[in-house]
Amino acid sequence: MTVSVANKMIQNRAGLTDLGRLALAFIDGGSEWLDWAISNAGPRYDFPDESTLVEQVQQGLHATRLALLPTMKLMVSPVKLMTLGVDSLRTLADAESGDTSATVSAQVKRILADHNLLTQDDFAASVSFLAGLGVSGAPVFQFMGFDEQLAVQELLYRKESQGTANPELQKEAAAFAVEQARTVQEFADYYQFYLIYVNRLGSLTATPDDRKKRTGGALDTILPQLFGFLECPQVPPLAAPAEVARAVSNWQKRGRPVGFARLSDGALQIVRDTAFRDETGDAVRVLVAGYLAFLRDPPPRIDGAGWRRASGLCTRARRRGWRAAAAGSAERAATGPPGAASAAGPRRRPGRPAPAAAPPPARGRRGGRAWGGRAAGGRPAARRAAPGRRARPPAPPSAGPRAPPSRESADR
Repeated sequence: MTVSVANKMIQNRAGLTDLGRLALAFIDGGSEWLDWAISNAGPRYDFPDESTLVEQVQQGLHATRLALLPTMKLMVSPVKLMTLGVDSLRTLADAESGDTSATVSAQVKRILADHNLLTQDDFAASVSFLAGLGVSGAPVFQFMGFDEQLAVQELLYRKESQGTANPELQKEAAAFAVEQARTVQEFADYYQFYLIYVNRLGSLTATPDDRKKRTGGALDTILPQLFGFLECPQVPPLAAPAEVARAVSNWQKRGRPVGFARLSDGALQIVRDTAFRDETGDAVRVLVAGYLAFLRDPPPRIDGAGWRRASGLCTRARRRGWRAAAAGSAERAATGPPGAASAAGPRRRPGRPAPAAAPPPARGRRGGRAWGGRAAGGRPAARRAAPGRRARPPAPPSAGPRAPPSRESADR
């Protein structure tokens, strides 16, 4: 008994869950290795969970993280397979074993699409895409591994690639990207950079040489501003979301900004996600710093219902805040929890005295606020105006549009 998963001894294949057993079966020799390890009196094999087991078995037997499913022409990580669920894995197992029925084929197609899994036939489309752009023979494409093919494949679904009906402009972008790129991933970045920038400037009527010159100048302006923002926190390949969040938090606590994965990716983000046009010097430096600050501390998002979401904390906006939120004013909408008066107080007409402060609400069993609930005496508590506010009489028909109704009933 030399194999354990999460401190549980595995005595046979049935000791794994259905999900782990099915994922292990997709690894060539995986199930056989488990049988050998269980019966072997040599070293112990301890795994914290089944996903680590299938990952290390795949890596140990084949020195690659991707398992090959030859019938479906699919290369995929066994850990990814575990995210598909038991029913989907059984369907893939049927297809891999030779079941070519229409039902299984349709189910396999749906599973692959739902989980963004690409087969050899899908990758063939990326080769045709490069050939159509006239750059398939460029030196940067002389070695196309999985990650490189994936970078080109993703271009087929990017709106930047499909957002223009001008094939000649796409060829210009590809030629520009080939000149600038030293890797396939950089080609994908610079290809999108060209299309986005040219369409933003509205220079479709200019000559190709003019477009190339302006785009090259913009790139030369942006790139030097990114040299100080290329460091990122590092995590293991199978890091859990909480571990990633902890690594980023610790990184930022040391005063280090989370930078870009590569220089070309940084340039693409700046031209895609900011209003950059033809700024130079300090203007570009301020724009880049502002973009990174926005990524670090994004403003709270307020939807039309008046909810303010910031750091996982939701608070109800007041009625004036609800109307301001509909107009896009986040600052005016964040006015505190239900029943709380705004810092500025209610509006008054000129010449009228300030309203008298209302008595504090009756303290009941729900944190001292009796929003239509029961007070300490057991009787229903009357609904009161917030401290410092005055209940308004109904507006006459000629008073104009009414404010959106309160949604306090949704809180009960």
